[in-house]
Amino acid sequence: MTDAIKSIMKALYNLSDEDNYNLYDAHDISEYLGLELETVEKVLETLLEAGCLSECMNLHDDGIQTYTLTDKAIDMVEQG
Repeated sequence: MTDAIKSIMKALYNLSDEDNYNLYDAHDISEYLGLELETVEKVLETLLEAGCLSECMNLHDDGIQTYTLTDKAIDMVEQG
């Protein structure tokens, strides 16, 4: 699971624009990384609970659920 967490954090980092805006949902990330959707969803939930993600777009308002990395998570990705 640790490798999946690192991969998903790195994917969110790479897929977000310079303003840390992300248009990619769990399905897109699972395809991008070749991981099971269920795994990606579990990791996103874990990262959200850990304070490593914030909501970017939400299903109710935007029709898609996306997240961005928090500053803490960005620092972790950049430090390797």
